Amino acid sequence: MNLMTAKAKTVFSPSVLVRLGCLVCLSVSLSGCGIFFGDDGVFRNRENDYLKADSLPPLVLPEGVNKDALGELYPIPPISAADFGYDATASEYDVPRPMPLSANMLQDSVKIQRVGENSWILVNDAPGELWPRVRNFLNANNLKVTRADLKQGIIETGWLQFKTDLNSQDRYRLQIDQGIQPETSEIHITHMNVAGSTPPAQDPEWPSKSMNPEREKWLLDELSATLASDNTEGGTSMLAQGISSNASAKATLGMFKNEPVMTLKLDKTRTMATIAYAAKRDGFQLFESDASTGMFYVYYKDPEESKPGWFKRLFHISASKPKAATTPYSLDQITANMLKGEAFESAPYSIRDDEKNLKKAPGYLFVVTGKPGDYLVRVRDPYGKRLKPREARDLITKLRKNLI
Repeated sequence: MNLMTAKAKTVFSPSVLVRLGCLVCLSVSLSGCGIFFGDDGVFRNRENDYLKADSLPPLVLPEGVNKDALGELYPIPPISAADFGYDATASEYDVPRPMPLSANMLQDSVKIQRVGENSWILVNDAPGELWPRVRNFLNANNLKVTRADLKQGIIETGWLQFKTDLNSQDRYRLQIDQGIQPETSEIHITHMNVAGSTPPAQDPEWPSKSMNPEREKWLLDELSATLASDNTEGGTSMLAQGISSNASAKATLGMFKNEPVMTLKLDKTRTMATIAYAAKRDGFQLFESDASTGMFYVYYKDPEESKPGWFKRLFHISASKPKAATTPYSLDQITANMLKGEAFESAPYSIRDDEKNLKKAPGYLFVVTGKPGDYLVRVRDPYGKRLKPREARDLITKLRKNLI
């Protein structure tokens, strides 16, 4: 009896039961994977099923029937070397990610931007929505409109007098155009002043910049405050929607010599200032820059990599602030060593480990070339060589998101 009891304890001991249970679970899981997953499973990967679809012959209409109304509902445009997603070196087409939402869209809906001596109002609305709101402001303040050009987005006021200065005449010109980010607008104001207690017989030419910055600032502040406090649902001017379509975008992404680039239709001061601003945000760190040569030496690290892991989030342990990146090389050393001229234009792809001068130089270069109103922005490694198209697209897209 004791022997039988001992044998029973040996056969049904907990360790043996655990091993048997693990073996059963393992065998079930291995056989179950084939049932639920894999090429013949219930939950098989179906992402390439469209490749197996049959092609139907095009519809043929009888003679005499109008064929103009017949077309594809969702035509797929061809990919050319001018498209931002083009990659001549890719073995298969990689669908580019949609452009990220502008960082400015998450902030105040109306604000005044200043770069150097220039100031303007930035509004997170399309020009077609902003136009009637500006007209309402002018009407409410008895500012007579003498010219309104919907195609150009220009509104000009008549002559007026300030109570503090009855010996001069003033008028304003408001330029509404598309902002540097999608679905945004900018309002630029120019002030004109002439001496005399009565308006001039003939209107003089508008100056390139305001004659009296203080009076420009007055209208800028009044208009921005009114737009910011206006909570009413304004209409949309269908005619004013042409402002954004007729005007060329201030920032566009495209390809230049098979390389992802960004084109900026801005003056030099704003171009250099907005790139310097964007190169300090959302993972970018600006080592050094030189606006005279259009060189920006930056470092980038994905902000997601700096966030605390699940363990620290679970126990509410705050992550320490990451240390700023450093470089052993100055911008002068970088520019003196990098490719120039035709060698820069036809540069090969970056292989940093093969570089003998300035070894292991960190970061990237944003290189600005061109002329006012037509600047080209490229991203290169610290030696002036090209990045892989996908990496270059990602960095330029992230930079564009923060332009002002």
